[in-house]
Amino acid sequence: MKKSRCLARTSTWIAASLVLAGGLAAQEPPGAGQAQLDPYVVGSSLPPLDPGRAMVDMSLEGALQRALEFNLDIQTASLNPRVQAFALQAARAAFAPTLSGNYGYNNQTRQSTSQLDGGARTSTERLTFNTSLSQTVPWYGGRLSADFNNSRTETNNAFSTLSLNYTQPLLAGLRTDNQRAALQTQEIQGQIAGIQLDAQVANIIDQVRIRYWNLRATIEQIEIQRRAVEQARELLAQNELRVQLGSMAQIEVVQAQSQVAAAEQALLNAEVQWRNAELGLKSLLLSGADDSLLTQTINPTELPTLREQAVDIQAALEVALRERTDLRQQRQQLEVSAIDLEVTDNERLPDLNLTASYSLAGVGGNRFDRSGLGGEAVLIQQGGYVDGLNDIAQFDTPTWSVSMNFSYPIGLRGEKASAERARLQYEQSQLAIRAQELAVVTEVTEAGLAVTDTQLQLEAASRSRELAEENALATVTRFNAGVATNFEVGEANDDLTAARLSELRALINHINAIAEFERVQRFG
Repeated sequence: MKKSRCLARTSTWIAASLVLAGGLAAQEPPGAGQAQLDPYVVGSSLPPLDPGRAMVDMSLEGALQRALEFNLDIQTASLNPRVQAFALQAARAAFAPTLSGNYGYNNQTRQSTSQLDGGARTSTERLTFNTSLSQTVPWYGGRLSADFNNSRTETNNAFSTLSLNYTQPLLAGLRTDNQRAALQTQEIQGQIAGIQLDAQVANIIDQVRIRYWNLRATIEQIEIQRRAVEQARELLAQNELRVQLGSMAQIEVVQAQSQVAAAEQALLNAEVQWRNAELGLKSLLLSGADDSLLTQTINPTELPTLREQAVDIQAALEVALRERTDLRQQRQQLEVSAIDLEVTDNERLPDLNLTASYSLAGVGGNRFDRSGLGGEAVLIQQGGYVDGLNDIAQFDTPTWSVSMNFSYPIGLRGEKASAERARLQYEQSQLAIRAQELAVVTEVTEAGLAVTDTQLQLEAASRSRELAEENALATVTRFNAGVATNFEVGEANDDLTAARLSELRALINHINAIAEFERVQRFG
């Protein structure tokens, strides 16, 4: 019940402002009133407005939406997943098929060395046109290639060959290799980029929320300090009047003047803090140096509202250890380390490759017959390039082969050192996760305790402000009756101002503590 009354008092945000009336005990000037309470509702104050500057009303939701749309850090971070997507495409390109072709022409003249030649010199023209299609397959490290070779000579004979080859590693390169590891790594890096973007957005939104409430607090602080200046000046005016009437010594006026100077200095400091707070919020909302908001004055229109927050630290820890972005990112990095370790372990194995090939050959062109050794060639059948293709299509001349190739570098010192280094890096990643989990547990626990602590501090600050109001009112009443000194009135007013500021900060701290408790469970 006590907590409910305190929340109700704070949510209405009533902090009384004393107005020193002119009652002067035995010698009151005409028209003097009595001390009374001037209700002060937090949120009704407006920021100072410089000449020529427009004021822009902005809710918290409006500030958050503007940050999501215009914040330069968010815009920069949003490009990272797209950059990573292109990196993933580049890694996948290693498994794309490659088409290649070759065209050649050769003209050769040589002296005859055999009676089978057609003269003292022979000339041969040869045309070649070869194509091939090859691809590294993304499973088990195999490589497939298909070759189609063609040649034609001046004798009008054409030769064509179609062959298929497949090479499969049986030891090194079977489970993984650098290309497949690069593809897996880029896929994980894409997930990490998305996690980092979520964390970046969440953290900037959290900063916007904190700076928004800080700006609201500095505006209220200006109003509180302005009222303190008015109180000090009113007290000074009354003291000067009492001196004129002879009921007060001149030294009291000097003390009141000192209080006025101190209050004016505090007001100036509050205005400086407000300007810094506004600039800090704008830095998260501006789209650039030419943004019109830079030359405008922000009026945060939303008021902080209290809400009940159940603090279940154990449940929060379970959520955080499962969903925190920094832990998810570290676990993804552990997967990358595991891939690197697997690659380096695989490189220590011998190379043992199984190669299978199958080819078909065809011959086309005119066919000749010679009668006797060195006789004249007689055309017996005309033909062409299509004849060679028909031979291939009929599978008349198949050739197949299977072979195994083995190699093993003696020593493997470099590969062993790389494997041990990768193993140590993997262990480091595991320890980093454990350390991060411990840091998360500590951070979430502290955030949960902060919600409870700030709630108690808010209740204490509200009670302190109420007592400060009662004390200030009682001190003014005693001063008007002549039983309190000018110093005591100023001290009571200073205590009231400090209590109001303390309650304001306590409320802002409690609201921020609740939001921080929710944030640290999912974003780090």
